Amino acid sequence: MTPGYRQLTAEEISVLRGQGCWAEDWRHVYVSECFTPECIVRVNFYGVVRLGVFSGSIALPGGISVHSGIYDATLFNVSVGDSSLIANIHGYIANYDIGTRTYITDVGKIYMEGVSAFGNGIKVKVMNEAGGRDVGIYTGMSSQAAYLSAVYRYRPGLAESFDAAVSGVVSRLSSDRGCIGSNVRIENVDVVRNVRIGNGAVLEGCLRLCDGTVASTDDAPVRMGCGIVCSGFIVQSGSVIEDGVTVSSSFIGQGVRLGRGFACTDSLFFADCHCENGEAVSVFAGPFTVSHHKATLLIGSMFSFMNAGSATNFSNHLYKLGPVHQGVFTRGAKFGSGAYMMLPVRTAPFTTVLGRHYGRIDSDGMPFSYIIESAGKSYLVPGANLKSSGLFRDMHKWPARDVRAVSGRIDHVIFDVFSPYTASAMIAGKDRLIKMLSEERFSGVPAVYGGCCISSPSLTKGAGRYENALKYYVGKKLADRLVDRKLGSDEAVREALAPESPVGGGSWVDIAGLLSPKAEIDNIVEEMAGGILDAAAVESRFAMVAANYSLYEWRWIYDHIVTVFGVEPDRLTRKGLKALLRQFEEAACSMFSEMEHDALKEFSSDMMTGFGHDEEGLALSDFRNVRGEGDSDPVVVALRASRQDISSLVRNVLLSL
Repeated sequence: MTPGYRQLTAEEISVLRGQGCWAEDWRHVYVSECFTPECIVRVNFYGVVRLGVFSGSIALPGGISVHSGIYDATLFNVSVGDSSLIANIHGYIANYDIGTRTYITDVGKIYMEGVSAFGNGIKVKVMNEAGGRDVGIYTGMSSQAAYLSAVYRYRPGLAESFDAAVSGVVSRLSSDRGCIGSNVRIENVDVVRNVRIGNGAVLEGCLRLCDGTVASTDDAPVRMGCGIVCSGFIVQSGSVIEDGVTVSSSFIGQGVRLGRGFACTDSLFFADCHCENGEAVSVFAGPFTVSHHKATLLIGSMFSFMNAGSATNFSNHLYKLGPVHQGVFTRGAKFGSGAYMMLPVRTAPFTTVLGRHYGRIDSDGMPFSYIIESAGKSYLVPGANLKSSGLFRDMHKWPARDVRAVSGRIDHVIFDVFSPYTASAMIAGKDRLIKMLSEERFSGVPAVYGGCCISSPSLTKGAGRYENALKYYVGKKLADRLVDRKLGSDEAVREALAPESPVGGGSWVDIAGLLSPKAEIDNIVEEMAGGILDAAAVESRFAMVAANYSLYEWRWIYDHIVTVFGVEPDRLTRKGLKALLRQFEEAACSMFSEMEHDALKEFSSDMMTGFGHDEEGLALSDFRNVRGEGDSDPVVVALRASRQDISSLVRNVLLSL
């Protein structure tokens, strides 16, 4: 007999029979010491059943409070915790342990069939629809672990180590009994088979949930809504799946929202992705991947911090060897309405794609650029996003849109737009543009890069924008480090700049949201390939890299002050610092002024088309009442404040010299 439980008394059995209850064998019905039978009505018991105490009430939406108990249900090998309410079970509940204060009503069947790993260990074919980059998913998997599993296929032994780590999780979590946590609400659900459900989850109107994990928590509950069908899945805390979504062989990370008939197959979605209406197949959706439109198809690609316009589409199938082509869209990609790209494709960070592109495009090394279509050709406009007010908005919107609970975050996300990762690309991009400009002037042949044409003015402007942005980024970090310090001598300046970490000066990578020195990721890969790290240890190593980001970043800044400003930091004088700060202030103001000019275009007369259409001469008045004025627009106000903040920062550092 299970400790804390006893068998029913003859009197209790008599009461239960009088309330329409029946048992295959009353000796196998166990109850808590303080059990009373009044709230068990018309229940059939099969196998071994354990019942708690039904003394409390369940609070329901609308201000209703209903007494706990079990009414009109069939239970087979089930345990039910204290103060839960189970009612109107049209089929049965079998082989499940149900927590306390949980509400289950109007469901078809909730049951376990055989031994299940609850979605853990399922192989998801990301990026290449035909396979080859399969990721074995598990509860608690970070975007970083998935990235290494999918991308680092050229590292011997790594895939095998991943498989072994995932097998360990599968072995630990496999069971022939399901679990429904405490404070769960399940209403009007048809079938739940082989699904583990965490605390606080809300399942309402789901059609079918099979072979999965709902990793809900009390402080970040999962909500799964009307008409959804999910099979072979893991859903992490704080996510919402509703309104007819279909999920097959997919991983849904923390704070993800899928709705309005979205369909996904063999895909991974990580922190704060938001997808509606369209479809995803074999997609690695890193943090903040966004797609809202019905005609949008995301397929065979990797994204993060992405926004897909309406009818965005990709082709991963040339009708030769199958759907084997992949797209690698590094962080910050945006696609205009009707954008199309034939894979394989690779784009640099913060690339905006407009139009339809049928060639093999590889713009890696040209960040913050536009790829546009004109007369059937693809054109690259390097650095064009550095003058966009949209980029400034992106700097601030992503942290504000992070809906994950503050504690227990799994994916390690560095939100910075300017970082050693993007700055390294701008340094290399600037050098390429200058070289290409020289070659074009010498040969007279228009520049071509990564399958795209580049006009001569774009070469010059791109190099200038990269230089400005680099001076802004490196100068801002330097000024932030020196502000509020006493810098009474050249030695004091040099000491203040000296880095604390030897790590960070080399190349950097973006591991699905985590910006890191490549050397640190290489160390993790070596440890994994050598079988040193299990799944939990891998996640711990990523957490350590994220925690040290600022130290690593400053090491890179220190090593590249000479690259950007032409002065060695260990020889920097107060006089040299003053000149450097003036360059920083000038570059920052130039960049933010371009962004402000871009924002104010939204308030030009061209944008007033359709306003005041029934009253001639009132377009301006109508526009202002709807859109406001440029000077009061939040982005414009923030841009002007940023310029003022830069000037104040420079002034404060200069005062300390």
